Amino acid sequence: MALAGCGSVQSSTTTAPVRSGTARTPRIAKLPGPKAVSAPLVVGLADGASGWGGRSTAPQLDRLTKGSGTHWLRDPFKWSVIEPSPGRFNFAYYDHYMLLAAQRGLHVVPQLVDAPRWAAPTPTSLPADPTAFAAYVAAVVGRYGPQGSFWAQHPSLKASAITAYELWNEPYFDSGDGGVYNPGRYARMVKAAGIAGHAVAPSARFMIEGEMEAHLSHVWTWWVDALYQAVPHLNRYFDGVAVHDFGDDVTGLSLVVADKPYPNFGRLRRIEDLRRQFLAHGAGRKPFWIMETGWSTCTGPGCVTVIQQAANLTTLFHYVDTKWKKWVQGVFVYRYQDGTDPRTAQGGYGLVRINGEPKPALRVFRMFASGG
Repeated sequence: MALAGCGSVQSSTTTAPVRSGTARTPRIAKLPGPKAVSAPLVVGLADGASGWGGRSTAPQLDRLTKGSGTHWLRDPFKWSVIEPSPGRFNFAYYDHYMLLAAQRGLHVVPQLVDAPRWAAPTPTSLPADPTAFAAYVAAVVGRYGPQGSFWAQHPSLKASAITAYELWNEPYFDSGDGGVYNPGRYARMVKAAGIAGHAVAPSARFMIEGEMEAHLSHVWTWWVDALYQAVPHLNRYFDGVAVHDFGDDVTGLSLVVADKPYPNFGRLRRIEDLRRQFLAHGAGRKPFWIMETGWSTCTGPGCVTVIQQAANLTTLFHYVDTKWKKWVQGVFVYRYQDGTDPRTAQGGYGLVRINGEPKPALRVFRMFASGG
């Protein structure tokens, strides 16, 4: 399954955006705030391996893991596949994938996405009824969490039980909510999912999707502030912040000015601005997970050379190992191998070329993934 949102993030307009009803001045706090990370850094791949299916899954997993050295994968777990009709859960497809992953000692962070037709008008639409999504989340936790029924059938593989979950994909963009912009609906969905998921596994970690200003049809709002406006006690229901941290500029960061468009889209360090917003809402102990990052060696605007791709990834890991060390828990790079057309932005993100030839960035990734 193609991952929406990979590539350069959306750039802000040069004209003042329309007010959306949410305060135009973001909440600002100083960095770094309280320590949020208490475990070793997780380094993995966001590669959609669960979408291979059937007999191709095992050889594809072997190729990806042996080539990259990763121990962690972030994969979409499609709600539409798992619960095709209300209350009827079918885990056969993901049982096959999880068995093969566990046999290889892999850890999986599922991205819980893809609404079934009975729950929402489009696969990317947030469901109007948050309890429907919550039931799906509870079912996945009950199947693959530490006390899950899947591990009762495979007790020797229980070390690969799932402990962390990403809730949806980029709901702050129109592509992540079926063309509807509704941060309140997403916040209520997170609340319902957190309550239901923690009831099944209190130690489970649920990651909320974070971004700065977000928009649809030039209606802008500060995403994080809008989430807390809808659910004031939101911190009770999530355990980490998922960030899709793409940026052609890996070193710059401009000052955020009230009543002006957000200036740091396209910059890797906007994660620091996002951290400040969560600090201002009392979420300083919530670790950040960079669930998608990377640079495409495609041809054309926004593309980089293979040397620059490796240099950018090195810079990212430098930040994670220094100024972000106390609050970044995980980094997932998109992706292992180029797509079918590496000339396009989506097709050029691989750490290796379509023929398997390593790019310099692979060596950088392997160096950090080996400690995962």
